[in-house]
Amino acid sequence: MKAIEVKKDIYWVGAIDWKLRNFHGYLTQRGSTYNAYLIVDEKITLIDTVKGYLTKELIERIADIIDPKKIDYVVSNHVEMDHSGAMPEVMEMLPNATVITSVAGEKEHRLHFKKDWKFQTVKSGDTLNIGKRNLHFVMTPMVHWPDNMVTYCPEEKILFSNDAFGQHIASSERFDDEYPVETILEEAKKYYANIVLPYSSQVVGVMQIVRSLDLDIICPSHGIVWRKNIPLILESYEKWGSNKTDKKAVIVYDSMWNSTEMIAKMVKEAFEEKKYNY
Repeated sequence: MKAIEVKKDIYWVGAIDWKLRNFHGYLTQRGSTYNAYLIVDEKITLIDTVKGYLTKELIERIADIIDPKKIDYVVSNHVEMDHSGAMPEVMEMLPNATVITSVAGEKEHRLHFKKDWKFQTVKSGDTLNIGKRNLHFVMTPMVHWPDNMVTYCPEEKILFSNDAFGQHIASSERFDDEYPVETILEEAKKYYANIVLPYSSQVVGVMQIVRSLDLDIICPSHGIVWRKNIPLILESYEKWGSNKTDKKAVIVYDSMWNSTEMIAKMVKEAFEEKKYNY
């Protein structure tokens, strides 16, 4: 398994789930990825892991760049199993590594795994120096779990956004200039509607913070990495988060003997008469 360079000394080392067809109860016909990222600096840092049954893929990609045992920090932006399922096996290889996570993240790790790993909790505004680079942490609770946070590297202008801006797409292409952007946006919209929508009020606040960052790349935890169409996904999240709706009507009907269909057509004609889109 080969790692993919995101920027110099920063690599995608995640796993591709080609067979995934259901995620939290909604159809994922294009599969998905579980994205993890490796930063090679004075302190070698792994950002997030993958689902447990794909741990081998993660470790092989890390080993394509360095000896995995050299990792100093594991940043856990979110404890849900699609991001932390590989933690037990990874941490067994790294007895001296420190897990960087939120206060809620430490609690959830301990509940899930019953392990006494070395934890360092962070809050919004905290910074971790790893050599030439610094990692800044921003808490994003309930986007979409209480423990969620994002990690920003100002020197590289990269946001490791965890679930935010993600999509369920399994692909050997990693970047939004290598894959049809219409499809990426379609899947990002589906992900937002099914996973993030109930927490839109929190999204609005998070977007204000994201807008204040200088961004070249957004690295989500699922799907394609954003580097060309960042304004598009930011504008889309602002629209979805504000609950703005298109001025359209949807006519839904089910008809056994065509009677309900006739009524639906009458409704359609009424919309047409008023020049409403449907």
